[in-house]
Amino acid sequence: MLELGLIVYSLAVWLVFIKYELITWSTTNKIIVFTIPVVAIVIIVLLMNIFMPTSNDVRVFNKTVQIKTNVRGRIQDIRVEPLEKVSVGDTLFIIEQKPFIAQLEGIKASIEKAAASIKGQSKELDALLQQRKVAQTQLDLALKRKQQFKDLVDYGAGNKFDLENAESTVEQLRAELARLNAKAASLLIGIEAEYDGNQVSVAELMAKAEKAKWELEQTIVRAPIDGTIINLQVRPGTMALPVMAVMTIVEDRQDIVASFDQNELHRIEKGDEVEITFITKPGHIVHGVVDNVIWASSRGQLLPSGIIPKIDQEMQKPGKYIVKFKMNSETPIPMGANGMVAVYTSSTEPLYIVRKVMVRISAKFNYLILKAH
Repeated sequence: MLELGLIVYSLAVWLVFIKYELITWSTTNKIIVFTIPVVAIVIIVLLMNIFMPTSNDVRVFNKTVQIKTNVRGRIQDIRVEPLEKVSVGDTLFIIEQKPFIAQLEGIKASIEKAAASIKGQSKELDALLQQRKVAQTQLDLALKRKQQFKDLVDYGAGNKFDLENAESTVEQLRAELARLNAKAASLLIGIEAEYDGNQVSVAELMAKAEKAKWELEQTIVRAPIDGTIINLQVRPGTMALPVMAVMTIVEDRQDIVASFDQNELHRIEKGDEVEITFITKPGHIVHGVVDNVIWASSRGQLLPSGIIPKIDQEMQKPGKYIVKFKMNSETPIPMGANGMVAVYTSSTEPLYIVRKVMVRISAKFNYLILKAH
């Protein structure tokens, strides 16, 4: 646009001063003629940089998710292809399930065994309680016989040996009763111990069964996001490990940003119109608006450390800030694409035409492949 203006201006100067000689082509007029376009161009460029700032550092970012398995196993079947589009929940690949099915079935069998064991312990407890009742009856009888032998010995009509024998029998029955009580108490504690409404041994096995079921479900690996499969290196038979990423999914949602010098941002506001050209799309203009100015930079970050922050003695170049854009259309841009953006602030609209023409010329220049081979 500036070049076109210079051509028109030069033509007018030629017609006025050279061809028709309407004004004398003196030294003073020559200085004025050459000064006017220089001053005009400088003013226009300065105004455009203030009210319509540009950046040649446009970048397109896509977030990625590395796919790792939650269980260890050999990959049996792969359900996707490289660069294939997937949606949340789509099956990516399946890990061999037989070991996990066998583990789950084994735990289920152990649960049935534990339940049967509890029933057996209940019956054993009933038998012990019956034995304890018999032992208590025998002890009561032995205590009576001991007292009878003691009375006879006190009156001199009994045998001391029989008294000692009765006392020994009482001690033996007391020991037997204590053993039965201890065993019955141990069985009762094991039977009555519960967690979440189930006997503890059964509850523990049920928790293991839930974990085994979860591990079995994890053998079917599904897409966590909508995106595109990238870096698919695995093949059937590959051993999948929880620490190893087997593929990458590139998210469909994109972030388009550009860096600006600090003094270019004072007029940029959310909602300002933008035009972007991408090297990957020569001649094409992408329209959008400013989504946000990210007023943060790593240059201002202080990380927790025992080292006192230092400032370099040499003069540092002022850092830049990131501006994020929102596109008007859903046309995907290649991940990592670079380009140029022009931001149109809310004032000096008459100058928009100059910047818009320059943006379109820049878009056309993207067709040029400047290399010698």
